[in-house]
Amino acid sequence: MRRGFATLLAAGSVLAVTWGLSRSAAAEGQVDIEGTWYVIVHYLDDNSPNPEQERWEDKIWVLERSGSRLKWREYPIVVFDDEEGRFERRGTGQYARVLHFWEPNESQRADIRDGLQVNDRGSKTKTLRGSDSKGWATRHRARPSSASVVSYTEHWSIDNLPSEPTFTRRDIMGSGRSDSLEGVTRYTTTEVMPSGNRLRGSFVRDGTRRGTFRMMRAGPLQALSSKKTQRDLQREAGIPIPGESPEAP
Repeated sequence: MRRGFATLLAAGSVLAVTWGLSRSAAAEGQVDIEGTWYVIVHYLDDNSPNPEQERWEDKIWVLERSGSRLKWREYPIVVFDDEEGRFERRGTGQYARVLHFWEPNESQRADIRDGLQVNDRGSKTKTLRGSDSKGWATRHRARPSSASVVSYTEHWSIDNLPSEPTFTRRDIMGSGRSDSLEGVTRYTTTEVMPSGNRLRGSFVRDGTRRGTFRMMRAGPLQALSSKKTQRDLQREAGIPIPGESPEAP
């Protein structure tokens, strides 16, 4: 087994012990999916130049029920009051996520509980129809009949509620006379805390990015601080700023 994947499995085992998770706990736990969730993913990328390199990403999911519908919003850019350890300066001078399985420290876990700040840039919202018992999904759109028209759709779904939810994202591109190209990202819950407020499981994207994910219930979203500009927050978070040269190391 490759060193990087062995590290990934070891990290997952440590987290399972820390949280006191077990298969029996997952059977007992019931998940009320509505609310704000912090999601962190640890993965390896088979298609990267260094497939053994540890990588991570995090985001906020907000799920709201409205009658027979479920609104699912995703914010891929989150801002902590304490950004320690999340980003680093590479040899190129650019800032990027640290190349190891980053974990929130105690202060950052408190930020999650209190509610994180989010940036609307890159956020997406989908409306799903269905029920917890039958599953939730966006509606498929008809494929274009013209060969000159290329369509792109995203199909989001949530299944296996309320015990071990599976979150699936399908990205579909095609035209009337060509085969569709499809990418699939799936978060499959395997363990649930008895309270239902923390989940963990496997993560797969397009069959090449593989790892684990965790979800934890978070506080309500916070507006970006008026005391600091977005540029200030990006500098603190280590996010590259277009048109601004990085400082010398």
